[in-house]
Amino acid sequence: MYISIYNRKNIDITMKNYTVKARQRSGTKSIDLTLPAGIREEFSINPGDIFKIIPNMENGTLTLTYKLIYQNNEDE
Repeated sequence: MYISIYNRKNIDITMKNYTVKARQRSGTKSIDLTLPAGIREEFSINPGDIFKIIPNMENGTLTLTYKLIYQNNEDE
């Protein structure tokens, strides 16, 4: 699985050296994918940011593209 992150300038950065683990959310059928701290810091991703998720299955490989559509600039 590859995760592509687009910032507001639509720069495509494909992260091949990071891994994430899917974690079950208590009481729901949803799961969370935790972004590594390095990605969060490099791209200034904050709690409350909103991403559009675009899943694509091609040749048996699932690619999830996360496109930032709202950036929360409030202090944590």
